[in-house]
Amino acid sequence: MKKLGLVLEGGGVKGVYQLGALEALYEAGVHFDGVAGTSIGALNGAALIGAGIEGLASMWKTVMESDAFELDEDWLAKYKHKDFDLNLITYAGKKLGNVHEVLKDSYLRAENFVYSNLNEEAVRKSPMDFGLVTYNITDMKPVEVMKEDIPKGKLIDYVIASASFPIFPAKEIDGVKYIDGGVYDNMPVNLLARHGYDKMIVIRTNVATKQPKRLIERDDLDLTYIMPKTDLGRPMAFNPEKFDTMHKMGYNDAMRLLDSGKILPYNN
Repeated sequence: MKKLGLVLEGGGVKGVYQLGALEALYEAGVHFDGVAGTSIGALNGAALIGAGIEGLASMWKTVMESDAFELDEDWLAKYKHKDFDLNLITYAGKKLGNVHEVLKDSYLRAENFVYSNLNEEAVRKSPMDFGLVTYNITDMKPVEVMKEDIPKGKLIDYVIASASFPIFPAKEIDGVKYIDGGVYDNMPVNLLARHGYDKMIVIRTNVATKQPKRLIERDDLDLTYIMPKTDLGRPMAFNPEKFDTMHKMGYNDAMRLLDSGKILPYNN
């Protein structure tokens, strides 16, 4: 029986497309033996392994626009309803006047969100393999690791490192600084292939014409792609209305492949 792997491409908020696709696959009874992801793909993969598809869906449900921007719920409500006043304009002006502080604060919000939504012990206890890609800017080299290669107590740190978009501060782990693995390999098929996976479902966040940075090292792999037909936009463009559209697109694209028989509803 061949192992079935899942590869999750990076793509920021476009990762909600992957949630939709995974919900369709799990409803159909598809099971995976291992997951490799980069950036949001690493975060989605860790959540899926540690908390199941329901846990992954719950995590995305809490990703609200106010968590990404500097406006809290009250400020955001005013902004959405065009309820502008002098205080709001002054607040926004001060924030925009210090981009570094804005990015630092946004990074800390995102980091705290990840720490509170992922469970290292659950990921490690799962029989599913898990791997991710990040980039070591201290030594200027890529880091492609499976969970057993990550020091105990540092797995969530490595997930955050994989998703540390270059405009944000680098993630420091034991004195070494890391940034988003997408600068090296945003679609880590090769990582799973090196660990005994010949058959994989790859859920992209980019259209087919946007090729991944790294070439696939083997031409004998059985790869099935689920990918959007239209560009999903910028990776950091937080928009709750667009979340719903991307989520539905992922679900429908996966369903079309399931209905066509290109993805079997079981692990074979």
